[in-house]
Amino acid sequence: MESRRKPIFLHYRSSRILILATVSFAVFIDVFLYGVIIPIAPYVVQYRIKVPVEHVQADITYSIVAYAAGLLGDSPIFGYLTDIFQNRRWFMIAGLVALLLSTVLLCLTKILWLFILGRLFAGISAAVTWSVGLALITDSFPSDQIGKMLGIVSTGMAAGGFLGPLLGGVIYAKAGYYSVFAVVFAFVTIDIFLRLILLEQRDLKKYEDTPDLVSEEGAIDIGEEATECKTPYESNASELIRQQQPPIKESRVPSGLKLLKDMRMLNSLFITVILGWVMSGIEAIVPLRVEQIFKFDSLGAGLIFLPLAITSVFGAVTGWWIDKKGCRMPIVIGLILGCPVMVILRLPTENTIGHKVLLFAIMALLGLVMALLLPAAMSEVSRCVMAIEEKNPGCFGRGGAFGQAFGFFNVAYSVGNVIGPIEAGFVVDADGFETATWTLGLIFFVAAIPAALLVDGYLFAKKAPENNTSGANEEMQMKRAPDVIELAEAR
Repeated sequence: MESRRKPIFLHYRSSRILILATVSFAVFIDVFLYGVIIPIAPYVVQYRIKVPVEHVQADITYSIVAYAAGLLGDSPIFGYLTDIFQNRRWFMIAGLVALLLSTVLLCLTKILWLFILGRLFAGISAAVTWSVGLALITDSFPSDQIGKMLGIVSTGMAAGGFLGPLLGGVIYAKAGYYSVFAVVFAFVTIDIFLRLILLEQRDLKKYEDTPDLVSEEGAIDIGEEATECKTPYESNASELIRQQQPPIKESRVPSGLKLLKDMRMLNSLFITVILGWVMSGIEAIVPLRVEQIFKFDSLGAGLIFLPLAITSVFGAVTGWWIDKKGCRMPIVIGLILGCPVMVILRLPTENTIGHKVLLFAIMALLGLVMALLLPAAMSEVSRCVMAIEEKNPGCFGRGGAFGQAFGFFNVAYSVGNVIGPIEAGFVVDADGFETATWTLGLIFFVAAIPAALLVDGYLFAKKAPENNTSGANEEMQMKRAPDVIELAEAR
């Protein structure tokens, strides 16, 4: 048997904690790079790129749409490819190319179309990180821990959402544009290191399942499973039992189409569209609003997102709740609570301390809403895939469909990111900021109705009597095992 060199520090590089840290930090970087531009975009577009003041809001909207377009166009592609090739690590590394291109363009350019192109590459980078990274989390953890792990990932997103606008505004005000990107490049360097050293759990299993491996030091490495000795009879019996089980038939229907035919999956994607719609709408209209009312500079525009990001870290708590009780309650409560929160965002109208405190309190409540919604939306996507697979074993083939499912998740979120700035900006121009806020609140309320009916499965579906199929199969195999062993001995 041909020997293969075992990667150095295999167990550490493929550990679940490193996988979680790498994906969380990659998400953090993508959101950080997106967020660092938000508070400084009006000043960069107007004073650095020299755009006339009457066109500033439109060009900021175009840059947000460019980001969403990159996310929209590439998410299903990377999701499909990572399932087909069954390799998450190399796609995560490939995402670094788009991340570096985006960072360099945004740092150096003084031309509007290159600035927008930089935002496009940032969207492509996010497409890889979210499609492949979330699928990697789902691959690597038991199903009863996925909600909590995705909650932790959403905390990384919250940290990026907090530090991005905050540091972007503060550093730009105190040290200038290039200093902002010095911090960005420092974070990107850490991201590069983590993605390069990462190995998947399947790499660990591949080497542990091979009994004759040469380690880096040249010693024979025997995995834990290989240390358990089996007699020829036991091995033959196991093989015969396996052969007598009915084969799993792989469906010829494309995995992506099978996902999109599922009503529960479509509902989860609809909720994701709503999240992207509302959040991008807020990001497009709030910075300019606070600049007009409170006369905030880039520092103040960054600070308004601080309470939102701080309360968003409760996503880890939501993840724990999801693993215990499911996704329906967090999503429905989050959508219903989000409606009045969006409506009262219109209340701060005067340049006073009281109105500033009110704005910060409202943004904190919005952060709590997102802490409920985002981890639950991500978890519901993965649960939809597992539910379909449970009903039709093998329907997604060997590669599964988590990459494609999270690719669709990205598409849905980016569709919302495209709609949000356009809709909110149009309403602000046509009828004012106040109308825009209650419109976004109404969108939350409407989404709560199908969420209550379909999240975690149809609400009024008749529950089938409990039938532990897997347990029954195991019991039947145990009863047949002695006969099969006798057959193996006869052979």
